[in-house]
Amino acid sequence: MTNMVDERVLQARRQIGSEMMQLMYYFIVISFCIKSLYFGMGLQECMTEFIILISAPIYQAYRSRKLGVVLGNYRKASRASNLLSIAIGIGVLLLCLYRTDSGVPTLEAVSAIVTFAVVFSFTRFGFAHIEAKRAKKLEEEYDED
Repeated sequence: MTNMVDERVLQARRQIGSEMMQLMYYFIVISFCIKSLYFGMGLQECMTEFIILISAPIYQAYRSRKLGVVLGNYRKASRASNLLSIAIGIGVLLLCLYRTDSGVPTLEAVSAIVTFAVVFSFTRFGFAHIEAKRAKKLEEEYDED
């Protein structure tokens, strides 16, 4: 007797697992932010969360490339979405700068904010562009078959 599982049940199981993983990841993000911003803990005290925050997206990108799929919809992000993302990032950066004990000079703070915005923009648009090209290439490859 073979152990047959209905495809709908298998798909539902995978979807539940995926949603649970996303919830755990968001919980870790919130935990890291609270520990570092509210309690003022350093990276040494938040190392577990930091490792998970860095390694989870890297693992997801590696596995999606290995399986030959593109996860997500890499459409062109709207202007409002980009501005909101940068504003939230700058807000968190300002909160971090405010929480430092030494008091950050104004020029250093502005330099950090500009550097963050530039690096964030290049990273976001760069990965979106690379993944969109990869999705198009995979779609053409699957259409040929």
